[in-house]
Amino acid sequence: MKVIIASCVFPPEPIVSASTSYDLALHFFSKGDEVQVVCPKPSRNLSDEKAPDFPFSVDRIFSVASKGSGFFSRFIENISFGLALFFYILRQKNIDAIYGNVWPIFASGLLVLASKIKHFKIIVSVQDLYPESLIAQGRISKEGVIAKFLVILDRWIAENCHHIIVISEGFKGAYISGRFVDASKVTVVKNWVKDETVDVLSQTDARKGLIGKTDVTLQKDEILCVYGGNIGSASGLEEFIEYIESIDIKVKFLFAGNGTHVERLKNNVAKKGIEDRVAFLSPWPKDMTASVLCSADILLLPTTMGQEFASVPSKLITYMLSSRPVLLIADSKSESAKEVLRAECGFIVEERTPMSVADSLNDFSKLDDKQRREMGAKARGYAQRNYSFDGAVTQISRLLEN
Repeated sequence: MKVIIASCVFPPEPIVSASTSYDLALHFFSKGDEVQVVCPKPSRNLSDEKAPDFPFSVDRIFSVASKGSGFFSRFIENISFGLALFFYILRQKNIDAIYGNVWPIFASGLLVLASKIKHFKIIVSVQDLYPESLIAQGRISKEGVIAKFLVILDRWIAENCHHIIVISEGFKGAYISGRFVDASKVTVVKNWVKDETVDVLSQTDARKGLIGKTDVTLQKDEILCVYGGNIGSASGLEEFIEYIESIDIKVKFLFAGNGTHVERLKNNVAKKGIEDRVAFLSPWPKDMTASVLCSADILLLPTTMGQEFASVPSKLITYMLSSRPVLLIADSKSESAKEVLRAECGFIVEERTPMSVADSLNDFSKLDDKQRREMGAKARGYAQRNYSFDGAVTQISRLLEN
């Protein structure tokens, strides 16, 4: 086959969605297919790490990289990449299949339109639900004209591509009941992180790796709660910082990652006078992933209210593979909460109050070392069984080849 992997992020960007696009490109190349990757120049959470030497073709096309998390900035990035992608696809010949993992809805719509014009088979991967995500973030009204227009546009995309891949059963339900897409046209393929890419260190060795990189100092019996991931508008960290002053148990926090809200969060921490309880590691070098995550007693996964129904944080997979318990702040009916419950690997805070967060951390503090290790082992085992690349690539290959 001659396959195009269209991706809005790609290595060296240290993002799960970039890694999954890379894994697929390498898989198809390894089995003898002709692979072209088309993506923007890297701009997300970059460290000093250089891009690997790819054995397949990678075309970096024009895109105006977003400088912030504002709606207009994101829209310009989305539409500029979409237009460049549209004209790129129009120039292609003899393409057997396209896998699209691009920004919703405008970039994906333009990709589907170009594929339709050229009569190319196109499979669209949906990582976030739009307009639901924008509604959850308070950017648009649920009953407004923009939301209704975006639903119509997303329905058109679903009707005019060959197949939709979604990352959860909740997403599939949204397409079937909210966009009236036939169930046979929607397949759930969970994201994956190859377990060999996530090293598991002892807590002692992990914390040694942080020496000189952060100013975290722990007293005896003090819990270290770690967040590792993008620090942006959807991270939920701004809301979480409001809880910290009222948490009166012995716990400190490490926020590791890059993003548009890093400086804002640092300023909020300083204003509240809680610098002795909160440390930052930004940027977060990829080679420190194991040191950061495995240094934790418990890994923090907050979500913006409502956002947990519009996306499934891919960092949850990495958290689980790190063999550490998880503290999730989300509605118990969300897909992320259901996964934590199935894995029996953590605590879910449904009521967004300082007392509820403190109660969960207090419950965790009562666990002995053996119980914490068992919870971490369940997390990694569940991720290995349920977020498998082998299972995912089998499904995606079938959809692209049939």
